[in-house]
This record gives sequence, structure tokens and C-alpha cells, in this order.
Amino acid sequence: MQQSKLKMQNSKKRFIIIGCGSIGQRHLKNLLALGVRDFILCDTSAERLEKIKKEFSIENIYIDYKKAIKENKDITAAVIATPSSLHVPMAMDCAKAGINLFIEKPLSHKMDGVDELIKIAKKKKLIAMMAMCYRFHPVFLKIKSMLDKKAIGKIYHVNYYGGHYLPDWHPNMDYRKEYAAHKKLGGGVLLTSIHGFDNIRWLFGDVKEVAAFVDKISSLEIDADDIVAGIFKMKKGFYVSASTDFLQRAGQHRMVIAGEKGTIRCDFSTGLIERYDVKKKNWIQEKVNFEINAMYVKETKYFLDCLKNKKQPLIDLDEGKRTLKLALAIKESSEKRRFVNLT
Repeated sequence: MQQSKLKMQNSKKRFIIIGCGSIGQRHLKNLLALGVRDFILCDTSAERLEKIKKEFSIENIYIDYKKAIKENKDITAAVIATPSSLHVPMAMDCAKAGINLFIEKPLSHKMDGVDELIKIAKKKKLIAMMAMCYRFHPVFLKIKSMLDKKAIGKIYHVNYYGGHYLPDWHPNMDYRKEYAAHKKLGGGVLLTSIHGFDNIRWLFGDVKEVAAFVDKISSLEIDADDIVAGIFKMKKGFYVSASTDFLQRAGQHRMVIAGEKGTIRCDFSTGLIERYDVKKKNWIQEKVNFEINAMYVKETKYFLDCLKNKKQPLIDLDEGKRTLKLALAIKESSEKRRFVNLT
């Protein structure tokens, strides 16, 4: 009964989805599953729009998102799922029209316009959220809970390691045509995989200094970076080393956290969490089962709840700005071959 009531409440909402690629379509499917029925779809590909229109029986489709906003005055919220370089100007147009915002990561590929967008969103009292899906991943949430409970005491250092092979990311698409392959669109592994650096901030607090390398070392047909490796001195005094890439034929997503009372190691792909117990001198294992779309559904539910209760999300535009600032500091460190102080 409660789920049915929730779907009825959501059916009264109207969403505009700007950008109907793989992630835009994922959000569409999840919103439909959660009871939203009224959509306006925008994409620069007429062929893609017609295909989605037929598959989901959605009549309101537009090539020009500005025209869609102008002709529809009752839009509840916008999902911005376009290339990173377009996020801020598109979000700005929506914000000026009084439309609440759900923006895919990263907030942008540069700081230009970010503060103005935040100012407008706050002035109009909009609900504005960054789509950082890993903050809703059950394995990350378990690690977060363990750290909050100081399961291994004071943290000394962290190794965070991940990567995947870009051509396998969306196997039904030509990777060379995706935004991730193009620097001018805000692509490259640094920004495309920015959720990893957001995870560092979320789990361990803000970064004080960073030294990093951002490079293109493979034969992939892209003009953007394909590997990032960095060392971060956290404001709390410990160190995090992190790397991510577009190069690994077998995807990896792992973390090791060393503390004064033990060590946590985790494989986020399989859900296996291990904690070394210094008293028993053995590893305690726990397996967290999950389905990958569940984190996206939970993320969407959270945004819908924020809309319903008119409350600001914890992952707001200011959070998006802070994570973007970290990513750009990583880039700056690589370009200048020096430590970059974020304070």
C-alpha cells in the first residue's frame, strides 16, 4: 500500500530528461519504475528519440531543450545527462526557469559558471542534487559505517585502485564517438570516473594537498587522458594513493585501508569485505550482495524524497563543486609537476 501511494505521488511529477544516452535512459527506466509517468525527452539525435518514444510510449520529444523548457511551464525537475561540458549551461537554463535539478557527475569540466549556477539555484530555492551513485552503493555504505564506528581505529593510509577498458564500457557503442573519448566534451578518465575522487572525499574527508599524474599512454583512439595516479594528503593527516584508468581489460575496483587497530580491504566489484582483527590475528570476511542498478534506484528515490519534502540533498551542488575542485587540482598538479594545496 505504501509503495502504491508513493507511485501515485510520483505520477504527478513531470521530468525533463536532457541527454538520452545510456545513463539518461537508465534514469528514465528507474523513474518509470518509481511511478513517474510524465516525461519530456531531449536529445540531439532524432533517431535515438524516435526509438525511445516507440519503446516507452513517450510523446513529448525535442531536439532543442531550450524550446522544450519554453513550451512547457510545469516541469518539476530536470535530469541533466549530457556530456560534462554542457552540464552548467543546460542546468543554468533550467534553474532560471525554476526547474529543480538532478545533474550527472561531474558538475562540469571547469569552474566557469559553477558559482553562478549555485547562486541561482539557492536564490530560487531549488532542489539541486548531484548524481553520485556510489554514495548509494551498499558496499560503500558498509565501508562508510565501519569507518564511522572506527572499526580499525585511526587511519594511517589508504590505497584505492580501479579501472576498466573504455571500449568495453558500452559494448554496443563505438567508444570513439562517446563523450568520454573527447577532451572538449569533458571526457577523459579523470572526469568520467570522478566518482572515485568523490568517494575519497566522502569516506575520508577533504584533501589538503595532491600530487598526481594525468596522462594518455595507450593506443586508444581518444584525445583525452586514459590514466590518473595521485597521492593525497588528507586534512586529517593521513595519506591516500589512488589510481584509475581506461586500460584494464579486466575491470578492477578495490580499496585497502590501513589503521592502528587493523586493516580493511574490499573488492567493490564482488562485494567482498575483509577486516584484519589484530587480537585474533586473522581476517574476518563479509560478503555484501548487490545488484548494480539498485544504487541508481536508491539514488533516484532519495531525489524524489527531497522533492516531496522540499529538503536539500546532502549531495548538493556545493558538494559537486568541491569534488570538481579536487579533480581540477589533480589536473593542475600533473600539468605543473608539483604539489597543489587545496586550502
